Amino acid sequence: MTGPGPIPGPRPGEPRTSARPGEPRSSTRRRPKAESGRSPDQAGFPWLERHAKRIRWATWIGIALIAIRLIAPRPDGWRRWSDAAAALADAEQARTAALLYYQAASRQWPAPGRPGVAPAGMLPFLPGDVFFARPRYKLAWEYAADTTTGAHAIGISVVGEDPRLAQTMAQRAPDGMRFIASGRRFVVLIASAAGNR
Repeated sequence: MTGPGPIPGPRPGEPRTSARPGEPRSSTRRRPKAESGRSPDQAGFPWLERHAKRIRWATWIGIALIAIRLIAPRPDGWRRWSDAAAALADAEQARTAALLYYQAASRQWPAPGRPGVAPAGMLPFLPGDVFFARPRYKLAWEYAADTTTGAHAIGISVVGEDPRLAQTMAQRAPDGMRFIASGRRFVVLIASAAGNR
């Protein structure tokens, strides 16, 4: 019994193919190239598809920036929070200086002063980095007393250029701090008494 004979090779001038016996031969003709040197499939891609990866990254970065802008406070909010923290620190230092003055001056409080000007007697007790006049807010020594009723309130007030600074200070005030926030004024209370009425 004889097996099948050898598989005939391609005829002269006919291109070789990898088709097995019985399978249709595939076309070996190359696709014509476009004028730019690319195949017609590549030549038809728009700029958008050729740079899809870059566009995808730019889109994600844009979405992230929008989310940050919506979630995070605005730059003026950042400055307000920073001013509130600085003003609270200044007011607390001034409060400590006032208490030291009170002890050193035989239980006498400094005389009332003007906004942005520290009482002269308190200056020796103030740290060197604490000033009553800051670029965006001012501190003042408050001594309000009613001679009729005897009610009085003593404290350090903060008045800022930003009308919302007092509210922000009230939000950031530490636990245990006694204060009054009214309008643009934030007052850290040192002593108060209701009087006889």
